[in-house]
Amino acid sequence: MSEDRFIACGMYTPNQDTRNAWQAVFDQFISLIDADSNLRQQLVFDGNEAVLRDRDLLIGHTCGYPLMTRLQDTLTPLCVPCFDVPGASGKYYTSQFIVPAGSAIESLRQCRGKIVAINGEDSNSGMNVLRHALAKLGARPHYFSETRITGGHHASIEAVAANQAQLAAIDCVTYQLIADRNPDLIAAVRIIGQSEQTCGLPLVMPTASYSRQLKNTWVAALNQGLARVPSAARKTLHLERFESVEANDYRSILELEEFALESGYAELN
Repeated sequence: MSEDRFIACGMYTPNQDTRNAWQAVFDQFISLIDADSNLRQQLVFDGNEAVLRDRDLLIGHTCGYPLMTRLQDTLTPLCVPCFDVPGASGKYYTSQFIVPAGSAIESLRQCRGKIVAINGEDSNSGMNVLRHALAKLGARPHYFSETRITGGHHASIEAVAANQAQLAAIDCVTYQLIADRNPDLIAAVRIIGQSEQTCGLPLVMPTASYSRQLKNTWVAALNQGLARVPSAARKTLHLERFESVEANDYRSILELEEFALESGYAELN
């Protein structure tokens, strides 16, 4: 195995504590799959598309929405981290719909004409599941006065906390990780609901290097590695296990999108 290969851990790393915990997990993983230490451990905290398409990628971490819409030609799901946080259940997770803590808003219907913050247009947790929830309520184009793209869930929470936006959908795992280290920020927002469940953010591998045997070996090694790290690291991540997944597990993400399109609410605006 080439020493130039690297692991890209671009999700669920909002602070140095979580980065250190992921480092510990992947250090153990590498020691298990490469006992002769031919593979130099490189962990990149980046999940952008260019990194995920890099020919030296060993394992990446991405959102299910871009996986199903843009990256299927390049990447194959390996497994999903399973977290013990409110809103998550096994391999499934939800988004928390948040509003300013002092707001009188109690439902998505009351957000009509307000400003919505999203982390990105290609996000399942920040855009797709919220678009679906609004489409179910009969929302139509220009439901909001403004759609503000923040670039990340942390920035979206900050925007809502400052009442610069009145609604955002936040991945429940990210929400908990931020709450652990920044409770004052979380105290400035309030949850008014949750999205439908979809399969969690997958660890992926290049399709060109995929085999069923390799996948099974790596998932087993990830779980063995997780069991070896100090309990404090597992607690920091709220990480329970890794569960094998297939591309079909992410079909529901596209079904949510299809429902919104068929309902006439193609864009979250």
